[in-house]
Amino acid sequence: MLPEYLSQVKELVKDKMLKSISNNNEIEEAMAYSALADSKMIRAGLVFASSETNKNISKESIITLSSAVELMHTYSLVHDDLPCMDDDDLRRNKPSSHIKYGEANAVLAGDALQALAYEIIVNDNFLSADDKVNAIDLLSKACGKNGMVFGQYLDIENENNQNIDLKKLDDIHNLKTGKLIECAVMLGQIGSSLESESLNVLRDFSSKIGLAFQITDDILDVTQMESILGKNKNSDAKNNKLTYIDIIGLGEARLKANKLTDSALNSLNKSNITNIDKLIEMAKYLISRES
Repeated sequence: MLPEYLSQVKELVKDKMLKSISNNNEIEEAMAYSALADSKMIRAGLVFASSETNKNISKESIITLSSAVELMHTYSLVHDDLPCMDDDDLRRNKPSSHIKYGEANAVLAGDALQALAYEIIVNDNFLSADDKVNAIDLLSKACGKNGMVFGQYLDIENENNQNIDLKKLDDIHNLKTGKLIECAVMLGQIGSSLESESLNVLRDFSSKIGLAFQITDDILDVTQMESILGKNKNSDAKNNKLTYIDIIGLGEARLKANKLTDSALNSLNKSNITNIDKLIEMAKYLISRES
């Protein structure tokens, strides 16, 4: 079952991150504080689930790539929480990094987490040189100036903008959230022998579930208790950001998330890709989760 599967993923990834970070100074302590905090590890789960369809990747490399994407995700959360960004003081049911270690150290810890994501890929003993380049290319494009970072920029730029339409909101979240989720699915295909048509199906699948994930986040932000969320409730309202709830309402937002997921699963089920059960379970979990 999926909870047991994700539990195993967490154990393997946390062990890899713990061995990679150490505890030699306060920056490493701050890195471990955020990276090893209890989390859902959805992106790592997607790497593992995607790799079920890939016979050309080792278990060790799956753990490496899953850890890399989680380190990158954690860096983004540390920076998102900063006073100059979303100014949130709670993350993963603990004080945010800048509350615990100060703003400067939080920035540095985030920078170091990002660098470590690339470092552990380079040092993987089971990936070929070409596979390492392809993995770094995927991760850097997902997170850089045309991916997550640009999405965060647009998110901040559009605070207090009451004229955002649904397409603009989709564009922001496809970049800010969706790109890293798409990256996670495609990292599971490093070295894959799947044909380009099948890889395109996986990209389309991951893009749709990534947007469904963000819509579900917006829903949970206004419907769930803070103790379950593990982060500040109504953060978007505090920062004057329009959400899917604001634009199309709670009921339509749920419908949109379900339609995106149904479309993603329909394409996947019609494809020739085998061993897709875990990807299907992950897609359903993204819109049914409670935090």
